Formats: sequence, structure tokens, C-alpha cells
Amino acid sequence: MQKKSFSFITVVATVIALLSITALATAPLSDEDKGFTETANTATQCAQQLNASRQQTYSKKYIIPEQLKLLSWNIYKAQIQGLYRDLAQLNQQADIVLLQEAIEDQRLSALKPYWRFSPGYKSGDVQSGVMTLSRWPATVHCTFTHTEPWLRSPKATNIVEYAMADQQRLLSVNLHGINFTLGTEDYEQQIDAAVQVMQQHQGPIIFAGDLNAWSDARQAVVINALSKLGLSEALYLDDKRTKAFGLALDQVWTRGVTINTTRVPQYQSSDHNPILVTLHLNEVIDETLTQ
Repeated sequence: MQKKSFSFITVVATVIALLSITALATAPLSDEDKGFTETANTATQCAQQLNASRQQTYSKKYIIPEQLKLLSWNIYKAQIQGLYRDLAQLNQQADIVLLQEAIEDQRLSALKPYWRFSPGYKSGDVQSGVMTLSRWPATVHCTFTHTEPWLRSPKATNIVEYAMADQQRLLSVNLHGINFTLGTEDYEQQIDAAVQVMQQHQGPIIFAGDLNAWSDARQAVVINALSKLGLSEALYLDDKRTKAFGLALDQVWTRGVTINTTRVPQYQSSDHNPILVTLHLNEVIDETLTQ
């Protein structure tokens, strides 16, 4: 009996292992894994990759259209029932998807043909971070990480470059802001890391995410940093964005972009409401804005 039990357990373990291997083998590969996108993990590497990208000409499969639909949502690590159902519905309405508190899960990475993940906080086996998905491959993906000064947990910033027609580029910044600080010094450092990249960019920019701008001081950091680069915050006729102390945590800022519509539908499957934006990419902006 003992030998039979051992054999049965061995067979079950083998089957589980094979199923796990099969699941991993069929999981959608990221842009980097497919060899479509260059990757950088430091500001210096990011600048080098972006400079190299601007010298290249990309095939048609990389070229994004002028009209785009954007979704930005903190999905609360997909902990609430109904999240995947609601996200799948919203995903159908978007060309580019910016997720905060995303997790490494096939149900997320399979939403779009192309995706990139920047790891942040990890609890046990669950790795969370920010994920940017799109209908087109990216040219460059930069990952920055900043540490919460109290909790020592990392927060991620995901910077993605897309190719446009006529050798132009769109820069997309997906940021989950540092939360628990006494002052704004650590928060400013996180925003400034993205600003340094945006300063070198000559085309349209989308800067979005859960910025955790829950105080006047934090909001001032965001406004001062982004407005100097010519970015403007999206406006909402019916603003149902998640707020703390009366200030919206989730924001969308753009430059070189005309926003046609904004919408904030209400869902119970996350502690944040999503933002949907339809936009048009404009011609290259005046270079003096980046000086």
C-alpha cells in the first residue's frame, strides 16, 4: 500500500509540474522577450536607448495611429472579485492600457498583443508593479524603482516609447507614486526621475497613473514639474476619480495631445475608479518647451 500511495503521489506531482510548465510555455511573452523592445533599468541606460531609438526607422507594425484610446487604472492587485471581468470589458475600449498595482498574471498580460511590466512591491509569491499594454510593440521600455521611506517597499515607474509616423515618437509614463512620507523629498525624486527622461523628448507625452497626490504639497510637486515641460492635466465633466483628502489620486497629463473625451466609470472591483481618455496625437511640439 505504501508503494502504491507513493506512486500515486508521484504521478500527481508530475502531472501538476507538467501543467505548470505548459502554462508557462503558453503565457504571452513580453515585448522584451519577443525581442521587439529595448530595455533599460537606469536613467543613463534609458537615455542611451531612447537616443538610439530616435536614429532608427521602424516597420509598419510599430507605427501607432494619431487617434488613440487610453485606459489608466489601479487594479488593487486584482484582489476584489470581478476585477478580471471588468478589466476585460474596459480593455476592449482602449488601445493603450496603463495598470498600477498590476500583478504578473497571464490574465493581465493576455489583454493586449504587447506588454511590459515594471516590478514594484512583492508579497510572498505575488509580484506587483506597473504594467503597460498596447496594440503595438514599443521601441524602448525603461523601468525605475523608488523605495517608500517608511515601509521600504518599492514603487515602480514604467516609461515606454512608441514609434509614430514621420519618425516622431510618443512617450508614455506609467507611475505609481510613493505614498507614505513626512515631506515631499522622496516623492519629488520619483517624479524628477521621469521628468529627466521627458526633458529630452521632443514629441507627444502621456503621463498617467496613481500619483498618490493626496496633499497640497504633493499636488504642487506634480504641477510644478509637469507644467514646466508643457504638460496639462486632463479635465473631467463628471469627475468620479478616487480621492483622498479631497484630492484626486489618479491623474492623466499630456503634451502634444488633443484630448477629445474623458470618462471615469465607477466599479466595485478595485479601490480606485478607472480613467478612459480618447485623444489625438499632434505634430512635434516647439523644442523650446524642453529647454
